[in-house]
Amino acid sequence: MYLNIANQQFDSNEIKQGNFTLEGDDFVDNILVFCFEWLNGKEEFTLQTSGSTGTPKNITVTRNQMISSASATIKILNLKSEDKALCCLNTDYIAGKMMIVRSLVADLNLWIVPPSAHPFKHPFLPHFDFVALAPLQVQSSLDVPSELEQIQSVKNIIIGGAPINSHLENRIIHQLEDVRVFMTYGMTESVSHIALKRIAEDSDQLYHTLEGVSIGQDDRGCLHITAPMTDFQKIQTNDVVQLINRDTFEWLGRVDNIINSGGVKIQVEKIENAISKILETMGYASVNLFIGGIPHERLGEEANLLIEGITLTENEKTVLINDLKAQFTKYELPKNIHSLGEFVKTDTLKIKRKETVQLFLENNES
Repeated sequence: MYLNIANQQFDSNEIKQGNFTLEGDDFVDNILVFCFEWLNGKEEFTLQTSGSTGTPKNITVTRNQMISSASATIKILNLKSEDKALCCLNTDYIAGKMMIVRSLVADLNLWIVPPSAHPFKHPFLPHFDFVALAPLQVQSSLDVPSELEQIQSVKNIIIGGAPINSHLENRIIHQLEDVRVFMTYGMTESVSHIALKRIAEDSDQLYHTLEGVSIGQDDRGCLHITAPMTDFQKIQTNDVVQLINRDTFEWLGRVDNIINSGGVKIQVEKIENAISKILETMGYASVNLFIGGIPHERLGEEANLLIEGITLTENEKTVLINDLKAQFTKYELPKNIHSLGEFVKTDTLKIKRKETVQLFLENNES
């Protein structure tokens, strides 16, 4: 196999022998060092969590965990030696790192380009059998005709890092109908994804676990995972799910996003999805938004809608709330709507909700 890193080609056997020169470019050098260590049998690797739901932390995973994760994905997507893969995610984090590992395990030819919103802009790229993307990269690629043509030629796409809104899901279904596209469920602690959900017209909209993964729930209704990729240790998540059977579940939201307003617990993700659909009908597609808990003297906290980059008119706010009234109880409705120029995000572009709420409160005070 070979790796094409930023349009420079490296043979895996040469990398294993150390027959390469570090470029003085952290992007290229870090990849070469990781591949050298992997190809020479290094047993443990340190990874950093994204920090979307808390302080980023370093965790150590074993070679066998990473091989188990890679092998499960290779099997379910039927990837074969000499298939072409594209890594356009940050290789310092688990999503990008595991694209490299999957290629090394399956003997894929891998192109690696620096992370950007437009991964298919590079003229030297071939047609790919396998690509991993963030939602923003999918959206951006669908918007540019030349990039749309390239993404339509991919055989398998996995999307992760953040949920997708209904507008993007509909575009994927209709514009990528000949591509197998999946949403992923996973985290650094589970060494990338442990379940996939197909995005297609006939999809059941459920996550199906990879081979060897066992799932269950705690008394909060939150998912726990035991699998070869967790070294058979039980990983307890804060994701509220509905278990359908032993290997299928529906993701409902994060327990730490639940707002307790006067004793009423509000699961915000379903409301956020409805808001995205309503805003789409108003001409605001693919807008970043979330419902956050704002401190309230009597209720403890109050549900407020925060929107990034746009300001709704008073009439638009009224239409939005009236549409929501037909779907949700009065306790679930956002009490106020606020606009922020930009949300606080992680390096992997996940929204940091608590920090964004704090930013809003600080700006409001000033």
